[in-house]
Amino acid sequence: MGEINALSCVGQDDVVSLRIVCTMARDGKQHNLEDVDMYGNTALLKACYLGRFECARTLLEFGANIFAMNYFGQNALTLATYAGHLTLVKELLRRRSYKDFNLSSMIPALCVATLQKHSALVAYFTQLDSRGVQETQTVHGLGVAELRGMIKAAGRLDKRNVRSPPTFISNRLR
Repeated sequence: MGEINALSCVGQDDVVSLRIVCTMARDGKQHNLEDVDMYGNTALLKACYLGRFECARTLLEFGANIFAMNYFGQNALTLATYAGHLTLVKELLRRRSYKDFNLSSMIPALCVATLQKHSALVAYFTQLDSRGVQETQTVHGLGVAELRGMIKAAGRLDKRNVRSPPTFISNRLR
């Protein structure tokens, strides 16, 4: 059995044990809420990615770092958006501004919502910053309109069951 820590509690969706770990961390007893997994996710980031609202709220209540980012440049808002969890997104935005979250992420939440086809989140983010929608871009310079176009093109290819041309590597693996 592995060590009990905030990351493992979130992974098991064990809020009771998480509260104990958080209390011990607050009291300075051998636990750190900011330990990271192999992707650089803290317990809060993992809770957001998995859409574990109660775990995330508990971690925030005990002072988990809402400014944390993983090794891929994703923050709590982008990960909660990826999970499609509107309630968690709203909880995060009660504690940090939408603009601030987007400035600290390689892929703004609106772009993630667009790519994941989470229409309720797209509508929510658009309502939060209707003027900024046109300017929102990934670090690669892709805006919402380009992302939507890519999704449509991918859908057309998928419907035709088009496969990409074989490459040297795919030929070697046959």
